[in-house]
Parts: sequence; structure tokens; C-alpha cells
Amino acid sequence: MVEDAPTVETEEQVDLDGDNYIEEMMDDDVEEPIEEGRVEGGEDEHADEDQEASKTDSGNDPFQETDEIPNAIESVEDEGKLSPPIDEEDREKHAELLALPPHGSEAFIGGLPREVTEDDLRDLCEPIGDIAEIRLIKDKDTGESKGYAFLTFKSKDLAQKAIEELHNKEYKGRTLRCSLSQAKHRLFIGNIPKSWTEAEFRKVIEENGPGVENIELLKDPQNPSRNRGFAFIEYYNNACADYARQKMSSMSFKLDGNTPTVSWADPKSAPDASAAAQIRALGPFL
Repeated sequence: MVEDAPTVETEEQVDLDGDNYIEEMMDDDVEEPIEEGRVEGGEDEHADEDQEASKTDSGNDPFQETDEIPNAIESVEDEGKLSPPIDEEDREKHAELLALPPHGSEAFIGGLPREVTEDDLRDLCEPIGDIAEIRLIKDKDTGESKGYAFLTFKSKDLAQKAIEELHNKEYKGRTLRCSLSQAKHRLFIGNIPKSWTEAEFRKVIEENGPGVENIELLKDPQNPSRNRGFAFIEYYNNACADYARQKMSSMSFKLDGNTPTVSWADPKSAPDASAAAQIRALGPFL
């Protein structure tokens, strides 16, 4: 196992010399529905007699038929809220995203000579295992290598093997640094209806895109039957997360009428770090 391997989260964070990404969100309270109470003194003491008198000889109750009309209207309205079925094009796209390597398959390599090329990196890394993608980061103005790259392997095990073999390796007069890249694969979703259960929220999210692996819908500590209006979602890989992020950022995407706040979340570095740290960072907005 590699000791003291540097951790590089994203390409953007390398350029920003390790600045932490902190997201802001608005925790708009959803207005509580006003419970309609019964009007005192509004009941007709002869209502039962009138209803009984209006029954037909066949025993059918006309009031019962009238009561079914609102139910029929509600049924039609519910059908209109259902998401449209996934068409063939979407199905093919989903399969394409899921065919990409999972999160944890990308390795960061630093300390590269400036003159190194993608072909050089391929020759260096192909003996380790199958490579899905090589991204040699270059200066936008000069086109010169910045001295680091991201390599996506076909599996997590191959990425770990690359770290073990390449970290502190001497290469063309330079000492390489290699670590696991924390590619973005978590989303932050805000302005969720607070009355929604996790099952209701999960249904909408899973219909929106593939690769949903974990959902953290934060509960209201004062009222466990309600949520706090925001959640964190982990996806199978960056591609699935970015696909969902773009779809949910559309103006037409709503959560029961609410326009959600959608942004990248910090990588989850430890089992107990996750939401708590980000909630503290977002404290003033809660």
C-alpha cells in the first residue's frame, strides 16, 4: 500500500492550488398547507333523512356517485404528474453512461516532464492494465503540458495498481507522484418539498438518470416525518452525475412545483464526513 500519496480531488482544484469547493444553497421553506377544518354548526341535522329519501328503488345512492367525481379528477391529475416513459434514445444513453468505468477508476499523475505526450503516458501505463481515457492537462495559451495528467482505467483495481507502481517512480529524470483522483460524482439538491419521503424523492431521482447509488435525504431532527429540504446523491461515476445534473438544472424540471438547487457536492472522503461537514459550512443559510 502507498504511504503519503497526495490526494488530488479534481482538475479544477489542481489549478486553484487546493482551494476548497464550498457550495451555497437557499433553503426556501415550503409553505405549510392550511388544514381546512369543519365549519361548526354547518351540519344539517336532516341530511341523513334527505339522503335516505333520495335513494332510488335499486338502492343506489346518488350522493355516492357524486363523491366519486373528485376521485376521478384526482386520478387524472396524478397521471399528468407521472414522468414520461424513457424512449429508446434515452435508454441507449443510459446504457452508454453505465458502460463507462466506475468512480474510483481515475488516477492522478504529477511530476511529469513538460515535454511528455499522451503517447508517452500510454506507453508508461498500458503495462498496468486497460486504459479508458488519458487527459494530459495543458496550458490553454501555450499548449504546453502543465506536468500532470488524469488516467482513467477500466476498473478501480487497476487504478489502485497504477498508484502502487507509479508513485515515487523515476521517469525521465523526474520523480512521479500518483494518487487516486477524487472525480466529482456527488450532487447537492436543495429546495426539496419538506413533506416528501425518501421513497418519493428516490423515485423522481432514479427516473431522471441512471447510476444512482446512494441518497442522503437529511431528516428534520425536530420532526422525523419531514426532511430538511436538501439531499446528497452519489452516482456510479462522474458521467452519470453530470448527466443528471444537467437534466435537473433545466428550467422545466420541478419537484412538486419547486425549482431545485442543483450543484456539485464535495467528494465524500470518509464514512462519517459527508453531510455533516457540508451542513456546518452551509450553516448561515439553513
